[in-house]
Amino acid sequence: MSDQRQGNAPEVERVTRVRRDRGVRRPTADRPDDGTVQLGEEYVRMTPPTRGGRRLLAVVAVLLSVVGLALLVVVVWVTRQVDPPGEQGDLVGDVVIEPGTSRDGIADVLAERGVIASPRVFRTYVQFVGGGPWEAGRYTEFRAGSSYDQAIEVLDAGPVPPDARVVRIPEGTNLAGVFRIIEESVPGITAADLLTALGSGAVTSRYKPPDVSNWEGLLFPDTYEFAADASAVEILQTMADRMDEILDSLDYDRAEALQGRSAYELITVASLIERETGQPPEERGKIARVIYNRLDTDEILGIDASNLYGLGRTSGELTAADLAVDSPYNLRTNRGLPPTPISMPGKASLEAAIRAPAGDWLYYVLISNDPPTHLFTASAEEFERAAQDARERGVF
Repeated sequence: MSDQRQGNAPEVERVTRVRRDRGVRRPTADRPDDGTVQLGEEYVRMTPPTRGGRRLLAVVAVLLSVVGLALLVVVVWVTRQVDPPGEQGDLVGDVVIEPGTSRDGIADVLAERGVIASPRVFRTYVQFVGGGPWEAGRYTEFRAGSSYDQAIEVLDAGPVPPDARVVRIPEGTNLAGVFRIIEESVPGITAADLLTALGSGAVTSRYKPPDVSNWEGLLFPDTYEFAADASAVEILQTMADRMDEILDSLDYDRAEALQGRSAYELITVASLIERETGQPPEERGKIARVIYNRLDTDEILGIDASNLYGLGRTSGELTAADLAVDSPYNLRTNRGLPPTPISMPGKASLEAAIRAPAGDWLYYVLISNDPPTHLFTASAEEFERAAQDARERGVF
């Protein structure tokens, strides 16, 4: 053993003999740590790792991140096609599916009318969920920007019967406008027939106060299908029942407890919202809050849509003479709400009226026409500045 210690033994790297009971080699002052590892009873120096492996791992990590990001973008895009953000748009009118049109062809028709955005994704989605086949015919319930499930729901319901009379009442239409639309849509029914039906007591509504004879605001704006021989009473009762159903779903039977006002007053507020609101959905609730804040502080509402209604108009500028007219609908001179609703409010406005958000707003002013948008503020000075700026820009 002594000869081996003193001789020139061959080295693979530098080999050091250690005691068998040592698990690792401990560095000392005369034997610093030199990166050796134990092999049985010996330690062999290992070459340090290169940076190439780390670089490869970094490249792989970057590639995986890029692929993951790309997949995320695709998933988000597809999700927005299947279920677009926000509310559905307006009814697109009659959509006719010709006989023999395939499911792929139906996807193209819906995309052309703006019901859906991507016919290719719609086809894939339909194959995945197993939709169709669908009937040819005339469909009247499609809305712009629908989700695929909403579009499929309309297709599943089927087209309107060939002899059906379709009546479309847009949100914000007043009673006179409703009469005109029904008269144009249902041959044999006149505005006089409709007025007589409402005055006869044959048409009823749970939300019409017994001392009110005006049916403004109590017929729900929607698309209806009526048989060719439907009577004026049947048509109007269907619309009144639909409004009762919507009001029930929004808890209007608990209006006093929720808002401290009667259901009829809230319908009136909703009708004002419907005529005043801009395009952003959140404006409805803010307009409701402005109305309530001004009512609570006994301030004049100053809502000109009511003035126009009292003048028998739905649009146009108001002159000084118009604003001086002695009418209970003149909210420039009368405090409180008008005596009746001024239009047929839709569900969104009805919901805003009963569930108005908290806020201190007292004023709103139109600041853009494209899209119609209002500024809301609690400051009279800010309101005046915004109104002056809007006038100078030709907004109104």
